[in-house]
Amino acid sequence: MTSFNTNIAFAGLCTVTTIVPNAGPYFCEVKMSLPTITNGGGQSSALVTVNQNGSPIYTGLAGAEGARVDMLCAAADTIAVVISSSAAPDQPINVIKGVIALAQGV
Repeated sequence: MTSFNTNIAFAGLCTVTTIVPNAGPYFCEVKMSLPTITNGGGQSSALVTVNQNGSPIYTGLAGAEGARVDMLCAAADTIAVVISSSAAPDQPINVIKGVIALAQGV
């Protein structure tokens, strides 16, 4: 069995979905750059939610620039990372950018 490790870049509000190949412990880490008052964009309210097989297992704090969750997965579990916001500063295309790291292990 080989371990699983992937990094996915994203831009804007989106949902990124992947399927894990092996059973075992995994972690998901999200790092984002968000609009701020100091750069003239206004305060972000971006929210990270991580779903496992359609059920939320993590909901971050609005406006946080990162998130991390440890999870136990079965083979072929679907992991979806949802970046959402209803705040006006978060709506323009590509104003939110980041990377999602999903890997087997702890």
